[in-house]
Amino acid sequence: MEGRKKRVAMLLVVMAAFAVVAGTAGARTDVRASGTLNIYGYGPGDDVQENRANYAEGQMKDTKIVRENASFNDQVFLTRLASGNVPDLVRMPRGSMAKYAAKGVVQNVDACVAGVKGQYRAGAMKAVTWGGHIFGLPEFTNQITLLINADAFKQAGVPLSAAQTTNWGKLINTARKLTKKDANGNLTRIGFDPKIPEFFPLWVKWFGKDIISKNGLKAQLNTPQAIKALNFTVGLINAQGGWNKFKSFRDTWDFFGKQNPIVKDQVGFWPMESFIYNVFSNNSPDINLASRYFTNHAGGPITMFSGNAWAIPKGSGNFAAACDYMKNVTSPGAWGIAAAKRAAARKAAGQTFTGLYTASAVADKKTYEDSYKSFGKTDFDNAVKILVNAPKYGFELPPTPAGAAFNQAYIDAINRVLTTGQSVKAALNQAQSEAQKAIDDNK
Repeated sequence: MEGRKKRVAMLLVVMAAFAVVAGTAGARTDVRASGTLNIYGYGPGDDVQENRANYAEGQMKDTKIVRENASFNDQVFLTRLASGNVPDLVRMPRGSMAKYAAKGVVQNVDACVAGVKGQYRAGAMKAVTWGGHIFGLPEFTNQITLLINADAFKQAGVPLSAAQTTNWGKLINTARKLTKKDANGNLTRIGFDPKIPEFFPLWVKWFGKDIISKNGLKAQLNTPQAIKALNFTVGLINAQGGWNKFKSFRDTWDFFGKQNPIVKDQVGFWPMESFIYNVFSNNSPDINLASRYFTNHAGGPITMFSGNAWAIPKGSGNFAAACDYMKNVTSPGAWGIAAAKRAAARKAAGQTFTGLYTASAVADKKTYEDSYKSFGKTDFDNAVKILVNAPKYGFELPPTPAGAAFNQAYIDAINRVLTTGQSVKAALNQAQSEAQKAIDDNK
């Protein structure tokens, strides 16, 4: 791992020098796209990806679109750039954007997106903004809501109103009431899964705080709020049998099959990304589920975004086409076509459609109004209403030049607490030091 980090760091240094030589190819945005556009990180995918790609290509008749059969990989990308094999356009995780922007590897697209930036969600746009400049356009949001096994609540004699995150004292009591164990003390139902380390930033946001400064240059992983958030979520797990029993049981779940954890009554409720509703509606449309917002200490809805974004590398040979393509592929038109075709295909196959949730507020409104049709399950209809509305309360981690190394610092810290018994304070202090070093080494 250490050797890989050094290789990536060295490649970034090389690319910083390369960027100075390459200059800013994106000065003109009024040129009609033509020629060839080479895209990296957007290889053949599912129906939504392909229908969006077809839409974008259809808007660019004078351009030959070449999509490599590959997903984004940091080291492959940097190696290619260092060798001079520069793609014209790239799709990458939004968390990587600031790292490449800080090194001069990708170029700002302020002028390119000036006319469309207002249609994208503010939380997602912040993740592609660095030093006051926009460096790309975001795709999906994958917003998080609470998914509730209504039958478990009924069986435990717990009202659905107890499915909340506002009052942490009541939350831990509800988790205990919903938890079930067999005669040997092994879990047969987790009452509440806090989803750490993945959703740790959401628990810190409960206090209104971020785990990194707004400018992305100061780690905030060992603040009093972060320590309290981790102590509480670890305490939730311990109250339900401890990490070893918790994880070993959860690892048996079939999230994507017909025997999912609600069907098998393996969980009471938990925070989850938006895509799971579509999975559950297709595999088990008759389950009794409910949905709620994840709320902060004051009861206000909050949700966390994640996803990919489009960027134009320095040295792109076709800035005009790259600019047009990334706007087209994330436009309301592209999302609308993809949603309508998916809804029609699902209906023809006797399957369900619970919407697409993107960084375009305009597109999501259009999908809900034009393509979403109730399939007779009120629980899912109510869930969709929450999913459509939740992005208004969304945030994303501020961009940082540390990139994925920042996330890895707190993920490793939480895993140490859960698996080795390291104290929360010691683990987060170590994470703070590691994350800040990663920031300082890359800014």
